[in-house]
Amino acid sequence: MLRNIPNKVDQAMLKEIVDESSYGKYDFMYLRIDFSNNCNVGYAFINFHDFVETRSNQKWQRFRSDKVAEVSYATIQGRDCLIQKFRNSSVMLEPEHYRPKLFFILQDGQELAGKEEPFPPSDNASKLKRSCENAEHVGLFAPSAGQHFRDEQRRRRSQYDRGTSLAERDEYYDEGLYLGYPNY
Repeated sequence: MLRNIPNKVDQAMLKEIVDESSYGKYDFMYLRIDFSNNCNVGYAFINFHDFVETRSNQKWQRFRSDKVAEVSYATIQGRDCLIQKFRNSSVMLEPEHYRPKLFFILQDGQELAGKEEPFPPSDNASKLKRSCENAEHVGLFAPSAGQHFRDEQRRRRSQYDRGTSLAERDEYYDEGLYLGYPNY
């Protein structure tokens, strides 16, 4: 994960900047965008094939910004895992320049290195549908209103979660439908 990216950088510009030090050495890039103001949110997921920390702790030369690039490990690591994470995401239905990108690396051949590789299509319609529904209601970022909000959301959601056998059984007992349990 690359952090502290100036907010006006778009994905094409970020690719140019990263290519200055790491051309052909990464195979995945996704610059997270806040669609409400059409700016990035300050970080990107980049899967470096041979990790090069040339960019870490460096100022962003093209911008009047005091931000210093910080490179850190993301929770999801590796090209295959990143593909699985994003191929069923609603972001794949956004305009092309907002989507995650795959790139050929030097090991794929000098002539292909740095060129965009096609992203695999969705392989789980229910995950994609759920991602689209979540994006409609919450956007790409869940509101961060603190613990009280999260507790309330968890409570509200659990009332309607009948998708597991445990939830169905709890509902069955709660409603007093089970004759061995008193209906309190």
